[in-house]
Amino acid sequence: LQFPHPFFSDKQVRQAFNLAVDRGTIAQRLYGDAGQATANFIVAPPQFISPNTSYEFNLLKAAALLDEAGWRDTNGNGTRDKNGVEMQVVFQTSVNPVRQKTQEVIKQALASIGVGVELKSIDASIFFSGDPANTDTAEHFYADLQMFTTGNTSPDPSGYFKFYTCEQIPQKANNWIGDNPSRYCNQEYDELWLQSVTEFDPEKRRLLFLRMNDMLVEEEIVVMPLVDRADVAGVSNRIEGVDLTPWDLNTWNIADWKLR
Repeated sequence: LQFPHPFFSDKQVRQAFNLAVDRGTIAQRLYGDAGQATANFIVAPPQFISPNTSYEFNLLKAAALLDEAGWRDTNGNGTRDKNGVEMQVVFQTSVNPVRQKTQEVIKQALASIGVGVELKSIDASIFFSGDPANTDTAEHFYADLQMFTTGNTSPDPSGYFKFYTCEQIPQKANNWIGDNPSRYCNQEYDELWLQSVTEFDPEKRRLLFLRMNDMLVEEEIVVMPLVDRADVAGVSNRIEGVDLTPWDLNTWNIADWKLR
């Protein structure tokens, strides 16, 4: 916490990286019908999907923002630099064919605007282990960028939004436990979250959730959502009464199933 990132602490740089992510290509070519590009942290239920956000793939704008922020290739080595710091990033995720292809798409775009990218793939059993002694876990986040799948497992997203509160930051002091590996800490966000868990009016709560979503992805650019990935279930056409839900097992209403 006491060592801010040398360039991601600048919002303008975060905006540039956000513009350099080709969500459309990632969704269409790597996920097909099972995924769609998104700019939102919350993608369900419908009433909590923010209409205020958008994404754009624009390398010219991204490059211009980095120029304005003072990151230019001053030594002619092909990589932007500022005050002696090279804009080199380590981009990590777990071992998974689709994730490695996603990394390549993002690396190619970033390289084209003068960002050096080193890709790192970590075995999922380590990356998601939460082992406090292993620095390759997602909680340690000893890299510049990292990618994983996340989502709210309840139709009430208050628990999901808690991920980005200050108290959820994994660090040595708490034995690397917490859901906020980005180490984002914003008192305004924390106050919004506290309001959301004490507010009884459904419409006021909905607006609080939209506000937190917009802060994370549009205003602060703490997280860069890529794809709203659907779960796929196959059901025999001889069975009636199946009512799928993203919030429970597919067999939650098995008592209502009937053979045709």
